[in-house]
Amino acid sequence: MKRRVPFPVLFAIALTIAALLPIYVERTMTHVMFADGSGGTIEWGWKRCTLRSYCADYHYMRREQRPALWLGINAGLAFVYASIATLGAIATLGLRRSFRRQDDIRQ
Repeated sequence: MKRRVPFPVLFAIALTIAALLPIYVERTMTHVMFADGSGGTIEWGWKRCTLRSYCADYHYMRREQRPALWLGINAGLAFVYASIATLGAIATLGLRRSFRRQDDIRQ
C-alpha cells in the first residue's frame, strides 16, 4: 500500500504555486498632469498581478493606496487559494483510493 502525502507537504506545494499565479489585486494610482498647465487629476484603478510583483511595487506605493491592508488581503488570499487546492487534492486522492478499494472488493 502506498504512503499518503502529508497535508503540510501538499500545502507548501500549493502555496508556492498560488504565489506565482497572477490572481492578486493591486490598487493603482495615476497622477495625470495636463499640458496646458491647468492642473491635473488623480485616477484610481485596479491591476491583477502576482504576489511577487505586488511586493516589488510595495515600496513605491503611496499612503493613500493603503499598501499594508492590501498586502494582508493578498497574503490571506494566497492561504485561501492554497487551502482550497490542498483540500481538493486530498479529496481527489481519497476518491481515487476508494474507487480502487471497490474494484478490489468486486474481484
